[in-house]
Amino acid sequence: MVDITTRRTAKMLDQHSEDEDPEEMDFSRSSVSAERVKQLVTASVLASLSIAVAPVASFVPRIPGWGIALFDPVSIFWVIAFLVGGHWVGLLSSVAGTLGLFLYDPTAIGPVFKLLATLPMILIPFAGVQKLGNGGGGESLSKPKFYATLMVVAFVFRLIIMIPINLVYASIALPFLTMEFVLGYAIILNAFQSIWDALVPFIIVHKTGIFKSFGMW
Repeated sequence: MVDITTRRTAKMLDQHSEDEDPEEMDFSRSSVSAERVKQLVTASVLASLSIAVAPVASFVPRIPGWGIALFDPVSIFWVIAFLVGGHWVGLLSSVAGTLGLFLYDPTAIGPVFKLLATLPMILIPFAGVQKLGNGGGGESLSKPKFYATLMVVAFVFRLIIMIPINLVYASIALPFLTMEFVLGYAIILNAFQSIWDALVPFIIVHKTGIFKSFGMW
């Protein structure tokens, strides 16, 4: 007995395969590949720039007894990567930049702290766009109020992560510092750095037209 259902299904699949244009499939694949290359290049370039400017922090005044710089421009490039290319580009740039920073800080403490502090500035806005962006993608973050709201939430998450980490680190490596000192400066430093991490990339990407020309999400 012949399975009519099976023969009909196979015929439909053959017909569908014939209808597909090989040239369109090749064009689609090449477009996806080109987009991935653009994302990789963007992440690599901005990671390289973040590593290149890392020595600038050595000239910035530091907190006596703690040694932390009052301003660090490294993470600004990571957030720029996110605003232009989306969360995967931002994360790739951040991780690559962090690995490069080990050249300047072999203890690994500084780069790891910088990465952990920056992750909320990428992941929280991305989550906000996914939930509340109404399908606008990265363009949604060009709205100042929406962007500022998400970055304030990101700052709160940043404190939730960084305050305990700083307290634990100080208690082990810098036991002569009081808890009040560490807590106060952890809040102040993360507040100032969050302002720079949010404001400078926003101006560069969304106020100069860079996103409209090179935005990828």
